Amino acid sequence: MEQKMYWKNGFYDVPIDGAVEITKRYWQELLDGQSAGLVIVENEKGYPILKGYEPTLLELKARKIAELQAYDSSESVNSFSIGNVSGWLNKSTRVGLMNSISIERESGRPETTIWLNDAKLVLSIEKAIDMLQQIELYALACYNTTQGYINAINQLETKEEIEAYNFKTGYPGKLSFFG
Repeated sequence: MEQKMYWKNGFYDVPIDGAVEITKRYWQELLDGQSAGLVIVENEKGYPILKGYEPTLLELKARKIAELQAYDSSESVNSFSIGNVSGWLNKSTRVGLMNSISIERESGRPETTIWLNDAKLVLSIEKAIDMLQQIELYALACYNTTQGYINAINQLETKEEIEAYNFKTGYPGKLSFFG
């Protein structure tokens, strides 16, 4: 004889008032389904069944914003090229380079060296400063685009709107410099 279990907003191994009886085998199926990411809910008769998890609107928005932030941090947005070399300089590197290059200019040097990934690039001081300013303006435009998308995602009101929202357009064109 198969051992019985009981359900009433949770599992019990003894009958409680208002509980429905289930088999030990079905109890194990429910637990296995829950371990696989399904949710145990009650049908209209109070019987436990498995159902796919339905994320809330807040969870869907958070997921979409995380996807946006990953895209914003990717090479799809964060890159530029100098000649045939592509890469990215993060904010602290750009600020540090601008400071160092300004010091080089004040000391009368005509050229500076910038490393982009493994490539050593020798540029005139003026060209390097102009390039860093353009990169900074590009980064600011990308930041503003991303923040605008975050704001727009937070205003969406349905699952369908959130899933259909395309944040991969509207970013400024990537910069390309010639060494």
